[in-house]
Amino acid sequence: MKLDEYSSYDAIGLAELVSKKEVTAQELIDLAHEGITKTNPELNFMVCEIAEPVMGDVNGSLAGVPFAIKDLVLHAAKIPQTMGSCSLSGDIFSTPYDSEIFKRFKAAGLNTIARTATPEFGFNGTTESVANGPTRNPWDTSRSSGGSSGGTAAAIAAGVFPIGHANDGGGSIRIPAAACGLVGLKPSRGRTPLGPDYQLALMGMGHEFAITRTTRDCALLLDQICGPELNSFISLAKPVVSYSEVIKRPMSGLKIAIAPSGFFGEAPTHSSISTEVRRVGALLEDMGHHVTDVYRIPFDSEQFHTANFRFWTSFLASGVYGLAGALGVEPSADLFETCSLRGAEIGRDLKAIQLEEALLSMSAVSQNMATFFADYDAVILPPFAAPPIKLGTLNQNHPSWSAREFYDQLFGHFNTTAPFNMTGQPAIAVPTGLVDGLPAGVQIAGSNAREDILLNLSIQLEIATQWSDRRPAVHVANV
Repeated sequence: MKLDEYSSYDAIGLAELVSKKEVTAQELIDLAHEGITKTNPELNFMVCEIAEPVMGDVNGSLAGVPFAIKDLVLHAAKIPQTMGSCSLSGDIFSTPYDSEIFKRFKAAGLNTIARTATPEFGFNGTTESVANGPTRNPWDTSRSSGGSSGGTAAAIAAGVFPIGHANDGGGSIRIPAAACGLVGLKPSRGRTPLGPDYQLALMGMGHEFAITRTTRDCALLLDQICGPELNSFISLAKPVVSYSEVIKRPMSGLKIAIAPSGFFGEAPTHSSISTEVRRVGALLEDMGHHVTDVYRIPFDSEQFHTANFRFWTSFLASGVYGLAGALGVEPSADLFETCSLRGAEIGRDLKAIQLEEALLSMSAVSQNMATFFADYDAVILPPFAAPPIKLGTLNQNHPSWSAREFYDQLFGHFNTTAPFNMTGQPAIAVPTGLVDGLPAGVQIAGSNAREDILLNLSIQLEIATQWSDRRPAVHVANV
């Protein structure tokens, strides 16, 4: 098998070849390594390859499929993690145990061979850390691959892997998936495991899952990964009907709202992005769904951002001061990026009552959103405010930006994803088309625990637009 053929299969397709003994797991690992060698010098999606791959269960549904893990949050036993930070350079940190979700990735049969890049502590919509440098978009190497799971997204878009680990605290699965023309599902709060170290990551806004090239891979992996874990604070039971089965029968007559401009009170959306949302709405209407244009989703922007800023700065404080304490050093610009430090200083000085107020705001935002969504099965909105940004636009190490200036820049560019982290609702980025020659697609959100509807709409759009056949300029088949 050559790279061109290898990259034409999704994860399910590769697993079927291994099962039929038409190719071995080692051959697939070798091909993925070859793909890294050919594309990473131009794209820089890697932190490093893992010297001895972590092999998955040979009886798993995805046995033999090469896999990568994002260098943040998830722990794989004895595999170093740097979190995109210079403070952990030299691979000085690892844990002796696996996160629960990594155990499930292994049980699914995935063979982990690499760690992919992330911005420092995942606090950016682009992947350009000082520690690892910029990760470039395979569709246009002057553009960002998104963040914070931009390393995983770039590697999948380039054909190196069919599927890879990602996590999402404000859009970090959906933003890079949209920027690179891939499928990125942020599951409902409690759908996938966070333990043993985290139960309410980022005050409950953090979610673990993956980015994939096809909807069926996304559905099957969710089947393998979802379900309660020991001692989970919040967990959702596995669905009665598997997601893999749900996508085989197209739902019809769904009540769908389209919000071409996203949320009320947020920054303007680029006209080309809004046009794509409207185009997808018309496509779904032609399929027999009931589509309503709501212009913008009702939303208390000030209430949301006050709470979101407090949650993120407290998260940064935990990371910066926690790591500095563990290393026995003082936080400094040599170890941490400027905007991370300035955010951490604010988070350190927050009072308990301010976090309690933020949690009350979180409840109010969630209630208001649930009221709006009660009238619809799904809502289609942009995945971000404008097409994939130029590298260098969002500098987390900007010498003069305050923490709030960086925050406002970040959530101005990426203003449609984070509300669903706060509410815990599922949302998925699907690559319906190109906007100005770059991937964008749309984001589909639904009520809590309704991943079935999102995946069903995703497969309908995949069949209609044939997105999985598209390849970017930098791809293993082209180099």
